[in-house]
Amino acid sequence: MRILSAVVALLLGAAALLVGIGQKTFWAPPEMATATLSAPLQDAPLTVIEPAVGEVHADAVDITIESSGEFTAALGRSGDVEAWVGDARHNVVSGVDAEEWILNAEYVDGEAEVPNPAGSDLWVATETADGQLVHRWTEPAEGDWSLLLSADGTEPAPATITVTWPNDASTPFAVPAIIAGALLIVLGLALAVRAGRGGRGRGGPARATAPTGQGGAPQRTGAATTAQTERTSAAAPARPVRRLAAVAAAALMALLPAAPASATPSPSEAASESAPASEGADPSEPTDGDASPEGTTPADPGSEPAVPAVLLETQLERILESVEGAAATGDKSQDSKDLSGRFAGRALELRKTNYEHRSDGVDIAAPVPVAAGPVLSAAVTTSTDWPRTVTVVTQGQDATVPQVLTLRQESPRENYKVVSAVSMLPGSEFPGIAVGDPSIATLPLDAAGLVMTPAQTADRIARVLDNAENQHAPSFAKSVFIDATHQAQTEVAEDNDDARITYARSVDRDSITASSTPDGGAIVSVYVTSTMTAEPKEDGGTVSLDEASAKLAGASSTKDQAVITYGESLVMYVPAEGSDEQVRLIGGDVVQLGAEVGS
Repeated sequence: MRILSAVVALLLGAAALLVGIGQKTFWAPPEMATATLSAPLQDAPLTVIEPAVGEVHADAVDITIESSGEFTAALGRSGDVEAWVGDARHNVVSGVDAEEWILNAEYVDGEAEVPNPAGSDLWVATETADGQLVHRWTEPAEGDWSLLLSADGTEPAPATITVTWPNDASTPFAVPAIIAGALLIVLGLALAVRAGRGGRGRGGPARATAPTGQGGAPQRTGAATTAQTERTSAAAPARPVRRLAAVAAAALMALLPAAPASATPSPSEAASESAPASEGADPSEPTDGDASPEGTTPADPGSEPAVPAVLLETQLERILESVEGAAATGDKSQDSKDLSGRFAGRALELRKTNYEHRSDGVDIAAPVPVAAGPVLSAAVTTSTDWPRTVTVVTQGQDATVPQVLTLRQESPRENYKVVSAVSMLPGSEFPGIAVGDPSIATLPLDAAGLVMTPAQTADRIARVLDNAENQHAPSFAKSVFIDATHQAQTEVAEDNDDARITYARSVDRDSITASSTPDGGAIVSVYVTSTMTAEPKEDGGTVSLDEASAKLAGASSTKDQAVITYGESLVMYVPAEGSDEQVRLIGGDVVQLGAEVGS
């Protein structure tokens, strides 16, 4: 009977071991899970892979993209990707069915063709491939990120997509089966050994005869010795069985695959680790569990999360490098067409005018070169609506003073363009703002919370430049630009006693941009057109023009009126409401636009 039990135990143990080890080896699920599309995507110029795809697993997620030709994969904030796509026809891969290993996809009808999105400033990173690309899902900063796939905006975007991630499918019965199998084999071996020893006992070992002493009485001492020997012999088989069990268990455990280490300690480990820390602790003091990590502040449950800036530092650097290159090319060729990709509005107009005047032989200085860096300060908006505004202070190696660049992105499919490029004034200070400061936002022209709104600031500085005695003059801090403007206007009037000279400035309201600063103030930039009109005080009088104006007007003097126009680019700091500070003029440039004579 023991032999039969041993055989059964051995067979069951072997079967359990086979199942357990098999689940860990040749029957184990694949290490990587792969999800595919359940049906082919329809032709569309764009394919959007939404953030849920990359969040299917906490560890690495690889997206394999296949196409018949060259294509681009662009990574951007989900809101920016959605805004760029707009009404275009596109496919959306919205998530992964992790149970069925299927990608969820949807087709959205719309515009059949779009511009090529490859060069957009919205993208944090782009990858170009021909045929196939394996993209490792990354999130460069907080927030939701999406991947935009395209060919060139006209040809179909890639439509073959697979997503791969580490497979967490477990085999919960593998280890119990291996342990059970090992125990059954040990039991079977033990039964077999005992059965073998029992068989030898029934074969007739010599019967012990108790020695007799004198008179035939049994010798008690000998009987005790014989009994002790029998007990020892009966217990002896247990020791080899225990040794056999230990050897078998060690051999079987060596076959077990190593289990992954757990990041969570067991209850006993956690108790032993925390016990020393709690010894002698003052109940009134906070425990480690109540303390905030070093260098952090507990979050306020009622506070809103910080809003990220619309550009990461790497994006801003790339944009500024492109701006610098466009400016250098245009300044060298003196062709404004070379600027159109990165300059717009008054900044484009001023450089174009400069090129034309110098080509006509007017003796004026070339535009100040634009430097991509180093970036001394950067007010990058967190406002996600368009237009978006960025104000940056840079200073090139050969520049004597920094330059304030204001860039604006009018719509999602347009790139950032310089709308103002102004030299900082000697002695002026621009607020130190780090790239990505979450307190920066684009402000409307009537923004409250300032000592004066951005629109009021623009209008009042124009009036103050016209007349030093203007009622708003005390609201502005002393400035070399304001003083130099008033001095120049006074000298022109004194040098032309026989002429009646008037000044009038008009504000280009479309040029006004305003961004908040971390201290509650604002940076305001504006373009002002300054017109000087000179006419003789008496009939027959003459108005003389300087050399540059004479060249532009085609005459050195006139008995009629002369009209000379200038463009003034200004940047100001406006303090927060309630501050006793004055508005400060930070940067200012003047460019002569033209001169005309005649009535």
